[in-house]
Amino acid sequence: MPALSFLIAPDKFKGSLTAQQAARAMARGVRDALPSARIEMIPLADGGDGTAELLRRALRARAMQATVHDPLGRKTRAAWGLHGSTAYLDFASASGLRLVLPEHRNPLKTTSRGVGELMNEAVRYGACRLTLGVGGSATVDGGVGAMRALGIRFLDKHGAEIPEGGGGLSLLHRVDLGSCVWKTREIEVLILADVRNPLLGKNGAAAVFGPQKGATAAMLPQLEIGLERLNRIIGNLQGRSLARLPSGGAAGGVVAGFLGILGNVDGVCVRVTPGIDHVLSVLGVGAAVQRADWVLTGEGWLDAQTAHGKTIDGLSRLCRRFWKPVLAFAGKVSVSPRQARTLGLTAAFSIAPGPCATEESLHEAAPWLRAAVANVARHIDSERFHVHLSKSNLPR
Repeated sequence: MPALSFLIAPDKFKGSLTAQQAARAMARGVRDALPSARIEMIPLADGGDGTAELLRRALRARAMQATVHDPLGRKTRAAWGLHGSTAYLDFASASGLRLVLPEHRNPLKTTSRGVGELMNEAVRYGACRLTLGVGGSATVDGGVGAMRALGIRFLDKHGAEIPEGGGGLSLLHRVDLGSCVWKTREIEVLILADVRNPLLGKNGAAAVFGPQKGATAAMLPQLEIGLERLNRIIGNLQGRSLARLPSGGAAGGVVAGFLGILGNVDGVCVRVTPGIDHVLSVLGVGAAVQRADWVLTGEGWLDAQTAHGKTIDGLSRLCRRFWKPVLAFAGKVSVSPRQARTLGLTAAFSIAPGPCATEESLHEAAPWLRAAVANVARHIDSERFHVHLSKSNLPR
């Protein structure tokens, strides 16, 4: 009987393992149980923190760094990659939540200026196509800080520049595109979105992501008012609202802001696509899925949000096309078996051996993941296992 073939394609386990580290731990687990198994590893990302770095490594792009301003205006070094005329950038490397201590997080003040500086640095090095992963941001400023770094002016009713941060958006009265440094440069910005949330409303950038970025209950109405004001200005430029645009609320409204304002600069084209779909295409995951008997994936927390454009969602959709069974492993599983099947998973497994503290689960993620994969792989040839994972459970 030929050896079984496994494709191992996880996302990061946030706070504990990178996607590469998770893939290695899972591969060791398979090898522990099935020494003769054929294993292919393709770490994944969905537009969240680390996407650009993952693509840079996979494509063997040139590693670059630039000095930019972080969300609080302090100088920091941000990494990016250059592959021919394409630059790969992570929003989080310049304006990420991880750059700001919890006690200093305040989206009324934090700015995306550093992202604009990083984008401009890439253009100075000859890039004319910028691929931007937008997850992990510390801001709810609609990308205004980033666009300000590109020369676009955001003015109040008196003609003065509005303050940095989400709190300044409520004063926005007019946008001046004329001084954009990219004007007539023929630049394309491809945004890799990791969520589908709109700009405004109960599922919007302020309501859903504001608290994650340090917003108190009192700040949320102020942030929403600012984003409403930004959308009104976008409407003046485009003749239509972007309030309900899918993914418009990603990275604190950056998608809507870039599409509605930066995309109106002469010579600049802005597009948005689901991050996981782009990554799967660039890395050739479809062909790898066809080669595999089993597909193993994972992430830190498998919950209802997973179905909205996350890595496991995109990968399971791809596996359904080829009738491949896909098993997911997570630090925490908050979906029922039926919900997991609806997501396209053959089965989902928590890696925790029992009740544990968060600190312990983060510290022990690698050995627990390895052990959980090994335990499942040991049974993968058994009749009992295949009865449990019947045809009705396979991806459709």
